[in-house]
Amino acid sequence: MRGALLLMTVVLSARGDTAHYELRGRLLPATRASVWLHGATAPFEDSTLADDEGRFRFRDLLAGTYTLGAFVPGRGEMRRTIEVGPSRADARKRIELTVEFRDAEFESRDTLRREAMVSARELAIPDRARREYEDAERRLARRDVEGAIAHFERAVELAPQFSDAWNHLGTIAYQARDYTRAETCFRKALDADPKAFQPLVNLGGVSLNLSKFEEALQYNLYAALTRPNDALANSQLGMSYFYLDKLDLAQKYLTAAKRLDPAHFSHPQVMLAEIALRRQDRTAAAAELAEFLQYHPDSPEAGKIKERLEQLRGQSDPGQTFAATGMASTFSETPSLPALDGNPYSVLRTDGRLYLQSRDRDGIVRQSRIDAAIGSGRHVRVLLRRAADGGWVELPLAWYGADGGRYAASPAFGFTSNCLTCHARQNGDHPAALGCASCHGMAGSSKPGQQVCLQCHLEASGPNSGHGTAVSFKNDDKGTGKFELNSAAYRLLESRCYQGAAGKLTCITCHPPHSFSKTPAEYRMVCRGCHPTMHNGAALDCTRCHMPTRQAQDAAQMMVTDHRIQRPL
Repeated sequence: MRGALLLMTVVLSARGDTAHYELRGRLLPATRASVWLHGATAPFEDSTLADDEGRFRFRDLLAGTYTLGAFVPGRGEMRRTIEVGPSRADARKRIELTVEFRDAEFESRDTLRREAMVSARELAIPDRARREYEDAERRLARRDVEGAIAHFERAVELAPQFSDAWNHLGTIAYQARDYTRAETCFRKALDADPKAFQPLVNLGGVSLNLSKFEEALQYNLYAALTRPNDALANSQLGMSYFYLDKLDLAQKYLTAAKRLDPAHFSHPQVMLAEIALRRQDRTAAAAELAEFLQYHPDSPEAGKIKERLEQLRGQSDPGQTFAATGMASTFSETPSLPALDGNPYSVLRTDGRLYLQSRDRDGIVRQSRIDAAIGSGRHVRVLLRRAADGGWVELPLAWYGADGGRYAASPAFGFTSNCLTCHARQNGDHPAALGCASCHGMAGSSKPGQQVCLQCHLEASGPNSGHGTAVSFKNDDKGTGKFELNSAAYRLLESRCYQGAAGKLTCITCHPPHSFSKTPAEYRMVCRGCHPTMHNGAALDCTRCHMPTRQAQDAAQMMVTDHRIQRPL
């Protein structure tokens, strides 16, 4: 099968490798065959013949992902994904490849017989149109994409029923991320030949990119039924179910795709890892990412995948992972803070304890022991001392985490014992840092969800949401309403994305339990779940424009992420 596409599960960057490689292959068992190579992510096509010993060769290849196909007379056609790049090549840029045939890879004889039947419309294609098609293929072998497009367009102008030519035009448009044009070409190809498999599976792929998930499901389901051993059809069917939030079915077909072609260019391992993470199975997610790197060591995304894999492998103990987060540090009686030699305030460390020293205008020095700090430190850690009656008193100096950290005047939030309800847990007769029971105990189950988050990150602005002087602001459709330090939950609940997600978007979608953070690429994957084609799939930081940081109205010195997802002004 040539010209078949996919939904890219990893944002593909331009490869920096401009070297040219030679692929030397051998088919086992040795047999004569027609062998072809198709660019999976960039326009390219070439073909050759394997000799009696099954040997074949392709020269002048650029680094990238390709589909290798072979047609063996009397047996059928098989396809397999291969990677061309420095990790596979020797010092002379040569790649040695052995292709061992597996029966499961070949299409059934009935399928091949059906596809070999030529329609009357196909027979009516004039020789001139076929010559244009052949010229276009030769142009693709030389990577002359514009020239190939011109010949394909002349072919369909001469023969509007030329399904293969329409499919090639759609393939090129898809690889250029012109999904609307690609969809039009694939539909024309399928109209010209309703039994053709390539435009059918390609429509399934482009429909995913256009967020037409129900439509994509129908195309991909039919493609998988038509060719149950086709890795692309199974992978795209799995993706369709994933975006429709049917994870069991998604896992079934993505796993089937991986079994059929472990190195398949649709990267089923990446989406299987995402499914595992949604189920809180870090071990399985790490295994999928490790397998991805095994088959795609030269992928543009390999560096980011390696970083994520290291994070997952370091998160085998959820308690240890949680302890490294800011949430685990929202209250501490032994805060880790640097010393300060300043005027009028200094922070001193004596006998393992911290003290705040102040000097008034008359030069009189006073010291107060720093008995605790409240706040994660991402924005601020307010310093406290114990009062004689056992209560807490807010000290005039605080530690701010922005720009590498600094001491400055306390934000004067007006600390009371009520603050400890969310910033600490009660351990006997004194407060302590948050721990496992802070969430799991309140939920009454092993997997707490958003309702636990909303007990402290409140779902409405009110008396307990503000950290400073209460100010009345009226919400409007521009998102310029009340915006406090503790605004993440109620601002998210105001978002159209949240309101239209039907429960698919919650706090833990972006802030996974125990670690609470993701990389920009992982946040982008969350957004692409509903907006796969925005900005032509560019590797942008979605949150930078759609969830910018703003100054909190009740904490003038702090910039806070606005969780009301919106279009930038």
